[in-house]
Amino acid sequence: MCGIAGIVRFDDQPIDRDRLGRMLAQVQHRGPDGVGLSVDGRCGLAHARLSIIDLLSGHQPMQVAPCDDADGGRHGELRLVFNGEIYNHRALRKKLEKRGHAFHSDHSDTEALLFGYRQWGRELPKHLHGMFAFAVWDATDRSLFLCRDRAGKKPLYIWWSPDRTELVFGSLVATVVAGLPPDQAPAVADDALLNYLRLGYPFSASMVAGIEEIPPAHAMRIDADGSTECWRYWRPPPVSRSSTALGLFDAASEVVTESVSRRLEADVPLGCFLSGGIDSSLIAAIAQDRLLKQDAGSLQTYSVGMPDLDYDESPYARQVAAHIGAEHTVLETAIGDAMSDLTRLMDVTGEPTADSSLLPTFWLCKAARGRVKVALSGDGGDEMFGGYDRYRAMRWLQRYAGIAKVLPAELIDSANPRSSRAKIARLGRAAHFGHDAARRYHHMIHLFDDAAIQRLMPDRFADRLDPPLATLPGWEDGPDVVHAAMRWDLNHYLPFEVLRKVDRASMAAALEVRCPLLDTSVADLAGHIPPRLLMPWGKPKGLLRQLARQWLPEPIVQRPKRGFALPIGAWFRTTLRDELTDRLNGPELERLGFARRPVMQLVEEHAAERADHTHRLFALLQLTLWAGWLKSPGVPPVRLP
Repeated sequence: MCGIAGIVRFDDQPIDRDRLGRMLAQVQHRGPDGVGLSVDGRCGLAHARLSIIDLLSGHQPMQVAPCDDADGGRHGELRLVFNGEIYNHRALRKKLEKRGHAFHSDHSDTEALLFGYRQWGRELPKHLHGMFAFAVWDATDRSLFLCRDRAGKKPLYIWWSPDRTELVFGSLVATVVAGLPPDQAPAVADDALLNYLRLGYPFSASMVAGIEEIPPAHAMRIDADGSTECWRYWRPPPVSRSSTALGLFDAASEVVTESVSRRLEADVPLGCFLSGGIDSSLIAAIAQDRLLKQDAGSLQTYSVGMPDLDYDESPYARQVAAHIGAEHTVLETAIGDAMSDLTRLMDVTGEPTADSSLLPTFWLCKAARGRVKVALSGDGGDEMFGGYDRYRAMRWLQRYAGIAKVLPAELIDSANPRSSRAKIARLGRAAHFGHDAARRYHHMIHLFDDAAIQRLMPDRFADRLDPPLATLPGWEDGPDVVHAAMRWDLNHYLPFEVLRKVDRASMAAALEVRCPLLDTSVADLAGHIPPRLLMPWGKPKGLLRQLARQWLPEPIVQRPKRGFALPIGAWFRTTLRDELTDRLNGPELERLGFARRPVMQLVEEHAAERADHTHRLFALLQLTLWAGWLKSPGVPPVRLP
């Protein structure tokens, strides 16, 4: 796991090594074990390494010299920077050795990736199982190849100069900003800001104007003249119309077990996050079984103890660990200075995250990093196997919207968004969007509706708001609204919110997090299964729970879903109230176009418990931090190799 950066010119001007050095310094928190920098004519590459596989031979940028192949063809010099892990690198190595490629390392997945590109070129991504973002520079034809993994676990951002003579790329928005020319001051991207307010995250366009993320499952080639081709190399499979339950259990058991096994290779200490929920518990149970069969000792599992018992899942994690025989540690995190940690995360990433679970995720990763360098997690289970209550709500609305329409939502509603009354009220409001499934789903997941955004920012988006609620971009209608919702989450919510949060929180602590439930084989299987079989009788993750029964006690299998959260809403009324008020009342939001009075009204309503605005206030707090960073994006001292 690493950080990568690069600058490529298309006008034969020299690479600015100082800018490349600033990018390397900015991304070094992701890879504290070593740095590398190389400049080859038009292309400058930089790499910060977190060494996990083949500790001695994985230095980057890695290059292979020109050579002739067995058929008389000529291969030019290649240089590569790579962030991630290739789980099938040993199988790839065997295939490539049979084709005449001579490896120098013992088991470097980076070298397998480099020779794989020499062999297969643009078809390489189809051969890979893993999480990855990488760049390959071909010195012979002066082309650049960029690629991201299927789920979008590893990030990759790019920026083109206005005259298209220069491309800057890096692992994070802040990395790219550090490499911008002096005359290119970062500015706000309006479309991305609007998406952030609507849903809590921008899509592939970053919050900084001109910086975009290469989408998941996409590759891009830039030729010597600057011409660009970007294509999608993988899509989730179409849902089967004829699937039956016959054989699904065995198929799911096989692919999930194999996926966990692939992720147990590491030349450094490895552990597993364990919340006591169904996803992480199943991953931990399978990992423990695999390690014992390999005589590799007990699995190290970690959970975080929360100071508020309503949010503390560590007793359930202990129960699971005792059942499977893992060596469990509860990491008692001190709340400390939450604002300081949020500022630190903003400085290293350069983009806001509206999900407050960013903080406990960071605290867990930071605490675990003192014991392990790699951790398995259960991320992806909800999106792959139907774990969200909103999927059941979509099914219910499809059948009973007429009943829901007559519900007196305003009278039923509650200030507690988790209460049954609040959920029923949301169903009643969603029913009024008729047969528009996209708007119904948007209502269930939105942060601010367009009417609220218009109150908060009366001038900035006046010409593009659609009160009371805009439709979801990229929604694919179909006969099954649950499948449509799951597919939308897989293509948008998962990569642009969940996985961004995990990557930013974990790599800020220099910890590699692996997600077995997002393996390609798992995604191909789960994507093919109709929701009625993933969620039999409407039960969230019914198939996954059936699988878990062979590993876990029934009370754990039947536990309802609980998000990884902290009581930040209560802190906004108590210990963090003054600082929250000061920041939201400061100049940062006004510079973005917010009106002060409606913002402070949210604070007052939340403090008086007339409404629960936890998620909205956290999102606005993040915007204040981001606006401050955008005005003066600091870069650590440059230490060139």
